[in-house]
Amino acid sequence: MTSDAQRQALRRAAEWFAHLSAKPDDPALHARWQHWHSRSAEHEWAWQQLSELQARIGKMPQRLAWEVMEKSTLRETGPNRRTLLKGLLLGAGASSLAWQGYSVAPKWMADIKTRIGEQRQEVLADGTLLVLDTDTALDVRFDASTRLLILRAGEIHVTTGKDPRPFLVASAQGQLRALGTRFAVRQLDGQTRLSVYQHAVGVRPGQAEHEAVIEQGQSVTFDRQSLMATQPLKSDEEAWAQGRLVVEGWRLDRLVAELQRYCPGYLGCAPEVGHLRVSGSYSLGNIELTLNTIARSLPIRIQHRTRYWTRILPV
Repeated sequence: MTSDAQRQALRRAAEWFAHLSAKPDDPALHARWQHWHSRSAEHEWAWQQLSELQARIGKMPQRLAWEVMEKSTLRETGPNRRTLLKGLLLGAGASSLAWQGYSVAPKWMADIKTRIGEQRQEVLADGTLLVLDTDTALDVRFDASTRLLILRAGEIHVTTGKDPRPFLVASAQGQLRALGTRFAVRQLDGQTRLSVYQHAVGVRPGQAEHEAVIEQGQSVTFDRQSLMATQPLKSDEEAWAQGRLVVEGWRLDRLVAELQRYCPGYLGCAPEVGHLRVSGSYSLGNIELTLNTIARSLPIRIQHRTRYWTRILPV
């Protein structure tokens, strides 16, 4: 049973979570938080509880997230309950609680799914090999006439099996038809990105009348109305399916934003170092190793508050 001291510590931790989320670059605020955090075992316990709950909430659809938050407020009422809910909501971030699925079925009910930071291989009944990237949700709908994948979130790498039935992938923005064997599809916010590694893929945005064919070595992003201009693929863009991220001359803040996809909780970058350029091949399965490798080549330092809160700062 949670004691009164622990309840009070949880409420104060929620307030700190809200303040730090609103002002991540305030050193005085960080110092005050650190003083509070280290002052007692209850404070450390409360911060850990809140960090773990925030990480769970960030993976959930909105309705379920609110249910979890409601149950996690320890039956508080009035201002105390509102304070804790506010801290949890601001700590998770409004975007984390947004439901990105495009149909009525939430992604946590998908046939195949991965957690944040997890990559997974699946071989389907027709011999198709799938690689699911971090935080991906996918439904499989095969019948006598069609092979259909429904991508609800995340990214998949597809190597199609030999089968006479048409192979289709549906995203929130339209439909893709495999005309070859190897491609990747990523569900973005309001857009879908297709990368074709072998042969070709037909693409039809949801409100378009005709299909466009994207050839091997090209990528394209599209919304429900139309396709953007095609772009040539770099030779190393497929590396993520083997657990590597290969970058050349990326800004550090861009790299951090990509690595954030593989980290439960918060991973951020101070504006003072965001412009620094990074090149290399980095592990997606060990983000701690990747950050330490980057830190050895740049004038930066890695700050950890908890296992769910990391920020890159200038030396």
